[in-house]
Amino acid sequence: MTTTETRSAITFVLRAMLWHTVTYLLAGLVASRLLDYQWAFGQPVIRDYMKDFSSTGVGLGPWLQPVRGLIFGVVLLPFRATLSSQKWGWLSLWGLLVGIGIISTPAASPSSFEGLLYSRLPLWYHLFGLPEVLLQTLAFSVLLHRSLRPHDAHSRPAWQQRSMAAVAGACFAFIGYAVVSIAFAFVVGDGLQTEGALRWQTQGLFIAPLLLLAVLVWLGQAGTRPLQRWWVVAIVAWASNVVAILAWQALVMHAPGVSYALLAPVLPALIAAWMARVRRAS
Repeated sequence: MTTTETRSAITFVLRAMLWHTVTYLLAGLVASRLLDYQWAFGQPVIRDYMKDFSSTGVGLGPWLQPVRGLIFGVVLLPFRATLSSQKWGWLSLWGLLVGIGIISTPAASPSSFEGLLYSRLPLWYHLFGLPEVLLQTLAFSVLLHRSLRPHDAHSRPAWQQRSMAAVAGACFAFIGYAVVSIAFAFVVGDGLQTEGALRWQTQGLFIAPLLLLAVLVWLGQAGTRPLQRWWVVAIVAWASNVVAILAWQALVMHAPGVSYALLAPVLPALIAAWMARVRRAS
């Protein structure tokens, strides 16, 4: 495999990881507002099948989605040429995900044919989460397919390409927050205490930092002075994120954590600086 082919393969895998993470988080956010998952997980039969809503696994779910996205990218890698050559490739990909990944899974999972036959899960639960997974996989398929169509990308205005890359930079930075947050929990001796991790007060902590990172990546790609140097982007990203985290902790959570506020934005800031530099250079 040549250097160009290797770079193309890595880019595809990273795009799959990015788009899965983005669509999963957005679909989960909308579904959590429309559906009461905590109530559903506590119902008879369901509570014996699903973990408690405040358990470690449920709390870590959103943070570890980049790992699932990475698996998607690696598995779909042999099919990227076929997908990119088809105008309706997104429909083929979505059909594959729905057919094998949702309806006809080898295991007796919720919403699957085998699940209906062999599990004790009630019919309402099989239908409960189906809209979310169908819409999430559809969005993932469309976005990944569009990223494989180079003529579509070149036809977009420069500001639109920068905006998409800025969103990508913010999402990659979210992965940085996940890594740092998990490491921080172990270092301070709290372990993975995820109770309340899905509350809006907790998740909202990262809204302003990620918006700031997206803006900085956009400005960095545009060559805005003095953000032409990567280290300037990194410092500004780190400082602005520290302020945003401290402000949210003080005003909403009423529990300022100076150590976390200083350490958590380090890796996301470096990721944002790298994204601004690489995309502008390309």
